[in-house]
Amino acid sequence: MQVKKIVIAQKGQALVETALVLPIIILILAGIMDFGLLFNNYLVIANAAREGARSAAVGSSDSSINSLIASMTATLDQTKVKITIAPVDSSRKKGDEVTVTVQYDYTLITPVISAIIPNPVHVKTKTVMRVE
Repeated sequence: MQVKKIVIAQKGQALVETALVLPIIILILAGIMDFGLLFNNYLVIANAAREGARSAAVGSSDSSINSLIASMTATLDQTKVKITIAPVDSSRKKGDEVTVTVQYDYTLITPVISAIIPNPVHVKTKTVMRVE
């Protein structure tokens, strides 16, 4: 009889433990998703900057480079994408270096994480190539 009372008393213990641990697990999962999306955005703009620099190195104009980068970053909010190309296409000569910089401000979706890390997160990549 004594053992049966102990078993019944422990059923509520599991519920309390779950109630205490579940918010922490949800926060960790949300953080993993947030940082996964942030890393994905970084990879998208890094690839776009690399392709833009390659296009500039083979002689494309700044407007075609901007449209190439815009098409490669179509999954991102275009109002937050900033593209910088230096030097401009009229002053590029064979053997000079061209720099393409792509910046993006990623807004975190998890409120608790955005309280810890500055929101939005500024993501920036720069690629330098020699003009052919």
